[in-house]
Amino acid sequence: MIVISTLNANEAWRMSLAALLGEGSETDNDFYFRDEPTLIKLEQPSLETPDPLFPMAAEDLLLINNFITTGNKEEQVPHEWTKLYYHRLFDEPNSQVSYIVEKLKTGRILGETVASLWDKTVDQEQEISPCTLTVWCRIRKDALETHIHAHSSDAYKKLLMNLQEFIALHYYIARQIEVAPGPYFHFIDSCHIHEEDRREAQKLIELF
Repeated sequence: MIVISTLNANEAWRMSLAALLGEGSETDNDFYFRDEPTLIKLEQPSLETPDPLFPMAAEDLLLINNFITTGNKEEQVPHEWTKLYYHRLFDEPNSQVSYIVEKLKTGRILGETVASLWDKTVDQEQEISPCTLTVWCRIRKDALETHIHAHSSDAYKKLLMNLQEFIALHYYIARQIEVAPGPYFHFIDSCHIHEEDRREAQKLIELF
């Protein structure tokens, strides 16, 4: 298992990719080159400018980070999974984000401040189904703590995007309940590098 503790998403992405290449488990298939459960902890997450080495256009990342909490410019969003996340989180009736916000505003210690992104009636056998499964929040020491749980993330091509979009949600919820954004945890059951991306990923970390 890889455990990363650092300040921001850019550093977490670099550290995760390097650790996966250097310490990650070899696989018993020809689909993934490396594959490892991963925990990322960010003490002071921020919405910094995306790392220029990440293989996705910065303007696409910014569009995704805005869309995940606003629903704006859906037709321009290049990532179908982000569209799914937004609708599962915000759509009425029973908006899951609104539920979390209202529960947190009570100030009581609650375990049910959670949004579930997997729908068994829809997602089984679908090509596009949620990789991120749950969003869980609590107020601790007068700050918002958010836990994200994903069944998988592509460390080379998608991890920084996943971190940034859910940090954007972390900030959004903190604003709604008028507390500071606190620690952010991102759990990934399968943080991996595809075999087809092996050489490009190895070349990339030489630039870190």
